[in-house]
Amino acid sequence: MRTLLKNAAVISMAGPDAAAARPADVLIEDGRISRVAPPGDGEGQTAAVDEPTLDLRGAYVMPGLIDAHCHITLSGGLVGTELAHDPRMRILRGADNARRTLLAGITTIRDTCGLDDGDVLLRDAIAAGKTPGPRIVACGRMITMTGGHGWFYGQEADGPDEVRRAVRERIKVRTDWVKFMASGGFAEEGEQPASTQLDADELTAGVREAAKAGRKTCAHAHGAPSIKNCLRAGIDSIEHASFMDQEAIDLLRQRDGFIVPTFSIYYKMKETGADHDLPAYVVELARRAWDLKVERFLAAHRAGVRVAAGSDNGSPAAPHPDIATELEIFVRIGLSSYQALRTATADAAKLLGLDGEIGAVEPGRRADLIVLKDNPLSDVSAVRRVAGVIHDGHIVRADDFPGVPTGAVPRSGAGATHVHPR
Repeated sequence: MRTLLKNAAVISMAGPDAAAARPADVLIEDGRISRVAPPGDGEGQTAAVDEPTLDLRGAYVMPGLIDAHCHITLSGGLVGTELAHDPRMRILRGADNARRTLLAGITTIRDTCGLDDGDVLLRDAIAAGKTPGPRIVACGRMITMTGGHGWFYGQEADGPDEVRRAVRERIKVRTDWVKFMASGGFAEEGEQPASTQLDADELTAGVREAAKAGRKTCAHAHGAPSIKNCLRAGIDSIEHASFMDQEAIDLLRQRDGFIVPTFSIYYKMKETGADHDLPAYVVELARRAWDLKVERFLAAHRAGVRVAAGSDNGSPAAPHPDIATELEIFVRIGLSSYQALRTATADAAKLLGLDGEIGAVEPGRRADLIVLKDNPLSDVSAVRRVAGVIHDGHIVRADDFPGVPTGAVPRSGAGATHVHPR
């Protein structure tokens, strides 16, 4: 199948023009970008009469957005509300979350804790074309100590041997990554986000076991001691990373590690948590932590620590879909629009091990693309106004663009191909 995108302003996120919008035609063949060239230039840069051609004059094309930390089987309700749903209903709700996420231009997600391992099921259903949704990199249930942060959603394990067994169970259900809970968080009364939970020996055993099966690892870690435990154990990405000290920042640089700061969930907790019935102590905790979280992130960013965008959507007060808030916060605290966009495209693709497949508009990559009416390099909020979505070469949304033949936009998203991240 071939599709031609004509007269677009392309933001490639790769090469010497990565941070510019350049006029170009984009030819898609068999789910991949085969050519990006000046309008009308190049042999074969035309589509056959019966093949989709979109004239995008005046619109912007960039890579599909990546949310590197979310929970597709959760819908933003309080813990008790989410757990009260019948497991079959959770899957249906997750499928609806996935559909809306894709239509919002988020074409790949990493699910960092799937309720009942439902993210694995949805990953496979989407890959098989059974239901529409983004490409999913699935962690399944996370591993936490007994009574540790998120115990009500995760798999509890104590000591290196139990953690090792828990990792083997994650591999048994075919997760792509393994997630650990290395610190406290913002959930239960009396919980201390900066406290260490899974210990260094437990994390080391878990990482070793995951590596034997080729799995990458991530860890929820707020406090500097827990972050350093994770990095010394070989964890690939630190989720939240709120209270890094200089030693933690230096370790991240030495190990070429990633952080996924998930600012938007804490912003929503402190600004709208009361409206979503979050307990007052959680709202106050988020408010007290905010300034330090911003300060330590900026120190890490100035030092060159790599960053990927994650929303933590699905958590209380954060329904799907929304990666725009994260990018807007990045810009508000000092990043350029281009730097913010990279965290949800090229850099996130690198974290997920998919940088040869997605995250840029260049020949050979999967055709995961979004169309915007406004330039996101001038105003990053333009990513809220998605007018077109192409996922794995298939047009799944095309608003008001001429040249889309009847039936060109599939209702089911059939034909999507799961690109295994390992």
